[in-house]
Parts: sequence; structure tokens; C-alpha cells
Amino acid sequence: MASRSLHYQGNHTFSKTQKGYIVYPKGLSIVWGNEKRFWKLPKYEKDDAELIQVNWLEVTGCIDDINIAKKTSYNIEFTMSLMTDAFGWNDSPIYLMAKWGDNTQWRKVNLANKTNDKKMISETITIIKGKGSNTDKICFGLYEVWNKKWKGGLKIHSVNLIET
Repeated sequence: MASRSLHYQGNHTFSKTQKGYIVYPKGLSIVWGNEKRFWKLPKYEKDDAELIQVNWLEVTGCIDDINIAKKTSYNIEFTMSLMTDAFGWNDSPIYLMAKWGDNTQWRKVNLANKTNDKKMISETITIIKGKGSNTDKICFGLYEVWNKKWKGGLKIHSVNLIET
């Protein structure tokens, strides 16, 4: 009998917007995403992904096979919210990552003081087109894998790539 993967592989879909692209959580890959104790996955394309609890946060995605040759930079905006019962974020900053060609950027973000079920948190990282292979693909991620503390109550609404 084949075992099912505990990690959710997103459907890698994205949509063109007026200013760039949008990826909803169903298009993202989520480590431990297929484990119902840890994540509530989106049922429909535009639904949120809800973190119940993990000690290894890794959510990634890519935009590829698009005509981005003439563009030289994008702001990658992670739109999320912390629920009122969110926990474990005090000593657990998250890291945003973006990669385009041979250029990789990281940004540290502290969510500890942003607990509010109604408030959207938009955190942005800017990526400039690099050289080398894979310049037709932009990858991005949201990570907290270093301190091994349990955390929960995060909702991921979308990732927007905005032309700059």
C-alpha cells in the first residue's frame, strides 16, 4: 500500500492581475499541509490556508512559464492574518524569500505584535531579475524552521507579485 505524503503539493496555478500576478493558497506547496492536525487546507481556489499548529513552517510557490522577460523587478507581497488565538510568534520571526535566476533575497518579519483576526498583514520583499538559468521563473516562500517552537493561528490569504 502506498503511503500518502504529509506535504501538500499546490496546484501551481496563478492568475494575471492588472499589476502582476496573484497566487492563492491552493497554488502553494505547504510542508505538513496534508496533516489535518497541522493545517486546514483551502477547499476552493480562493479560500485561505489556516495554520493550526506546526514547529516547521514552510510555504512555497513559483510563477513560471510567463512572459516576464521585459520586467526587471517585482514586489512579492504575502497577505495573511493572525487569528485572535494565535500563539508561538513571540520568539519566532518568519522569513520571506524570493528567487529569480541567480538572485535570492531574504527578509525577516516579526509577527508577534500583529494578532488581530480582522486585520490583514501585508509583508513585501522585492526581487530583481538575476542572470543565469530559470529567469522565466520567480520562486518565493514563507519560512520559520529554525527555532522549533510550536506556533499556530496564521491564515494565508494570497501572494501577489506586483510589477515595479
